[in-house]
Amino acid sequence: MRVIVYRITLLEPTLVTAIQGDPNEGVAFDYIPGSTLRGAIIKKYLRTNHLTELDSADPHIRRLFIDGTTSYLNGYPLDSLDKRTLPTPLSWHREKGNEQEIFDFAAELPDLPDDKQWQWVGTPFCSLGEPKDESKRKVQLVRPHRHIAVHTARTRRFGRAIPANMIDSSKGDVPGAVYRYDALAGGQKFEAITICGNDADAQEIRSLLNGEVLLGGSRSGGYGRATLEVIREESTESWREVGLPFITEVDDKLIITFLSDALIRDGNGQFTIDPLVVTEALSQRLGVPLKLQQAFLRGEIVGGFNRKWGLPLPQALALRMGSVFVFDKPDCDKSKLRQLELQGIGERRAEGFGRIAINWRPGAKLEVDPTPPSQTIRPAQIPSDSDSQRLLKQMAERMLRLRLDERLIARTNDIHIINPPSNAQISRLRSILHDELMKETPSTQRILEFLNRIRERNTARRQFERARIETKSLLNWLEETLQDSTWETRFGFQQTDAPRIGSIQASLTDALRIEYLIRLVDAVLARAVKENRKEAK
Repeated sequence: MRVIVYRITLLEPTLVTAIQGDPNEGVAFDYIPGSTLRGAIIKKYLRTNHLTELDSADPHIRRLFIDGTTSYLNGYPLDSLDKRTLPTPLSWHREKGNEQEIFDFAAELPDLPDDKQWQWVGTPFCSLGEPKDESKRKVQLVRPHRHIAVHTARTRRFGRAIPANMIDSSKGDVPGAVYRYDALAGGQKFEAITICGNDADAQEIRSLLNGEVLLGGSRSGGYGRATLEVIREESTESWREVGLPFITEVDDKLIITFLSDALIRDGNGQFTIDPLVVTEALSQRLGVPLKLQQAFLRGEIVGGFNRKWGLPLPQALALRMGSVFVFDKPDCDKSKLRQLELQGIGERRAEGFGRIAINWRPGAKLEVDPTPPSQTIRPAQIPSDSDSQRLLKQMAERMLRLRLDERLIARTNDIHIINPPSNAQISRLRSILHDELMKETPSTQRILEFLNRIRERNTARRQFERARIETKSLLNWLEETLQDSTWETRFGFQQTDAPRIGSIQASLTDALRIEYLIRLVDAVLARAVKENRKEAK
């Protein structure tokens, strides 16, 4: 068997859509599926051999494209050293807030004190570097760049979007719907692999893995143009997809990591991600029973599109790439383990499904390498004072407000007034707060003057001084809050937390700070009013 490694360079954004997102948007995979690559190579084969369609009964055609003798593996992004990455194992976890250290729960469970919160790494792809020492290896986490664009559907009769008053439904016109594409950005490089059954097939396929191809959808709309280039060819005898030496066991355990989605059926013929069914399928392939210790897995709905039929493929529940299964060490030959890794498991293996790694153990503890990928996507140059720049600034400011609203709600829930003033006193203050919030640029001057007048009235002053927030009187807390000049004190927010779109970043202005301080005070007082009403009942 022969292995052909080739590079894919995206000349345009590429839209190979996953089954997710809103109905009015198309969201691309973070990688290039093997089914898409196989389809592009089939198209080149037809064009090269002057054919209009494949003869699925031809043994040669079946061996090249259909029965799994030739497998077209997924195209994954490259790291900073131009090395093919792999799906991040779901057994990799890190402590919340610690971005530098990763622990592989499949290799060894660390001490788990109650005060620590663990979470999955969250980045789709990774690559391993040389170990820093015997107990720690560096790892790069890679997420491909995305290209997001908003489009308007064309009216077929005019060939473009038209105003609603020009639409004539009797002539088949429909309004131009707005939809969004979230595609892989152009300029990126991915690396894929084709495994061929013999040298003759490899030679034939290799000739097709060069030149320009079209990938994914919306090809007439400026999406999908890419080039292929063969990097190397080698035998499968010493080749491994993970690039590490093959070992038969790790601490008396067999660790199986899925390097692509896998389609596995249960006894009733239904696709499933049940760990027991997966264990049974692996046991049958190895010819020995396996005893499951633990599993880290997720499911994912996969589908596809058949251009020959012009129809989508049936959707199926797949075991997500990165899933990890830990078994007791089985009593079987090394050759069976090696064959299982080379051939994979499950259905649609010709399209890159079912790829696994045997005992891929980079280490129980890993250190994140902060080196960015070598390929960077040049940001679009937005002219200053243009409509595009104003629109991006407006979008960034709206995103900033959404984040601040979340912080405002969280902060309000943490503040409780003990012995609050009467609702009549609170209402007088809140009416001034609302007046200021209605202005284009709110100010705290009038509110602070009102608080000074409260100090001059004995009845109102006693109520506001009797009310407490932690160790402070409500009156002092109100004055300190409204005069706070920093974002960090009240909201735990900094300028670096402000959202950025391209080169445009939202600004934490003084006017915005004053507005949210007033809103915080109003929300705390509104909560006190509700509590007073409950007590009155």
